[in-house]
Amino acid sequence: MKKDKFKKMKLQIQTLDTVDGIENCVLLLECVKLEWPEAVNISMESTQQSKTRQGDGTLVVELDARGIQSDDGEMKHLRTGKQAEILDYHYFKSRLVGTIVTDVKAEVFDFSRRQKIPFTVKKLEFNFANGKKVDLTDRVSVLSLDQLAA
Repeated sequence: MKKDKFKKMKLQIQTLDTVDGIENCVLLLECVKLEWPEAVNISMESTQQSKTRQGDGTLVVELDARGIQSDDGEMKHLRTGKQAEILDYHYFKSRLVGTIVTDVKAEVFDFSRRQKIPFTVKKLEFNFANGKKVDLTDRVSVLSLDQLAA
């Protein structure tokens, strides 16, 4: 096994509105879109969510996602495990300076109220098998944050 291959993405969000029952809310993630300078859509499978209600009534949800897949023409035909080896620590670290997270396609849905809840991204990082991390939190575009908060 390649020691620096992609392990998981950690996405932590906080709702901008108060939430009555955290058990009725779920974070649904479709994809994260990155640009450096070419646009790449990355998708993953959600594996685990933890939810914490804050003192102000807002909700913090942390999601771990694995099984990275890219729509890059040179990689999309490869199986998930092989893509994780190519999309390794050095792949993301070498592109970090020019990286912009242009879109986080996600929503927090409250089933009891049957509505979406606006939120902001508190943390977005990629973790690798060698224990290293690439923090993309400050790379999330203002436009993307505005859309999530709407």
